[in-house]
Parts: sequence; C-alpha cells; structure tokens
Amino acid sequence: MAKESHDQRRKKKLAEERRKARQNQSSAYLGEKYKTDELIPTWMHTEIGIYQTYVLSERKLLDQTVVDALEKLIGMMRTGPLPPLPETAEIHYEVGLEGDLVIENIRRSWANHFATERRPPKDDLIGVLRTILGSMQKVKAPGPRSQSYMHHIAGFLTKKLGISIRAVSADLRPLPEPKEGELVRLGRLWAADGNPEARTAFLESATHLMRTGQANRVIGDAHLVLGEVSDPSSPLVPELTALIQQARESLLTEMG
Repeated sequence: MAKESHDQRRKKKLAEERRKARQNQSSAYLGEKYKTDELIPTWMHTEIGIYQTYVLSERKLLDQTVVDALEKLIGMMRTGPLPPLPETAEIHYEVGLEGDLVIENIRRSWANHFATERRPPKDDLIGVLRTILGSMQKVKAPGPRSQSYMHHIAGFLTKKLGISIRAVSADLRPLPEPKEGELVRLGRLWAADGNPEARTAFLESATHLMRTGQANRVIGDAHLVLGEVSDPSSPLVPELTALIQQARESLLTEMG
C-alpha cells in the first residue's frame, strides 16, 4: 500500500477537523421563520415538556442540560424515525438522566397535542427546536450552572398561560412548591401596579445581591418576573432587561 505523503496527511487532518467542527457547531437558529401562529402551539408544548422535567427534577434542571438534550433530539430526528415512546403513562425521574427525560417529555407533550391537532412537518419541528436553542443563547446566563432560561419559561408558562405542573410522591401526594425569595416578591409587587416603592426595593435588593456575589440569583429571579410579565409594552421590560445585563457583567467579573 502506498504511503501517505505529508501533504495528504495534512489535508486529511484538516478535513477531520472541519468535520468535528461541523458536529460541534450549535444548531441554534436566531431568525423568525418558525415563530408563526401555526407553530406557536408546538413551541408552547415543547416548552411544557421541558418545564415538566424541571419540576420533576425538583427544579435542579440546568439550562445546559436542556441545550444538550435539544441538540441530541435534533440529531435523532435528522437521522431517521424516532423510537417508540414508552407504553406506560407514568414518568420516572432518575438523577443523571435528566437530558433523556427532557427528550421523552417533549415527545410526550407533542404526542398529546398532535393527537387532536395537525402535526407539522419534521423540518418545522426541528425548526422550532432550533429556534428555542436560539432563544436560550440570548437568555442563558454565563457559566455552567445557569437556570435563567428555566426561570423564564417557568414564569411565562405558569403566570401568563396558567400551566400547572406538580410533582407527586410515590403515594401520589403533591410535593410542596418551593418558596420564592424576596426579590421575586418585590418584582411581582412592582409588576402588579407599577408600585414605585416596590421598584426601588427590588432594585436595591438586586444591587445588594450582586455586591455580595449573588449575581446568578438576580439573573434567575429577574427572568422569572420577566417571563411572568411577557408584555413588550410593559415599562418593566427595559428595566429588567438592563438589570439582567448588569447582573451578567457582574457574574462574569465573579467568574474572573
């Protein structure tokens, strides 16, 4: 067998590096193509599946786990037909397998919705997943422990759309809801009627948290309130957005 020349080996190595780069490239889509009235219900049911996993994980699900799961689901859909869903309606949470549960719950949510509604073409379903990834790129906080996207959709789905998902114990008793902090309480008071005292207290509390190394908490709580508001015309939106950006910069400083 002829021995490869140096130039051939170099070209082969470059080709392999390009192949790996394509594999590692995010599938995120930042355009508007899939934000249509027809696909909004699919978008909503996708996020319901993600939020369901968040609740089942006792709200420990990380944004990066969701990113990895969406990338995996996109790859599976591009490769061929998806495997059948489990026949049982019971959903079991196992620590360490949160990504697989994200995929399963998205598919279950789709199956429930498409049982009575038209199922979009596969390319459109992939487009919705890619657009959610694009949204996550904008929302996700710096660092591996980000949950800002999870907080944002939790606020939007529960308060704006009235979605209620409760985790239950082995004997089917609802588990207690987590207590929300003072910053969220103040943010809701501010959002309710534009209360100037609540606004001042909210911003002062956020500033204190950032000064004491808790910028990640500010980002998460601000996104929860922002998700609950979900009204571009609200005067809270630009102020919360600016605060989130300030907290992101503070977090980057914390991280060095």
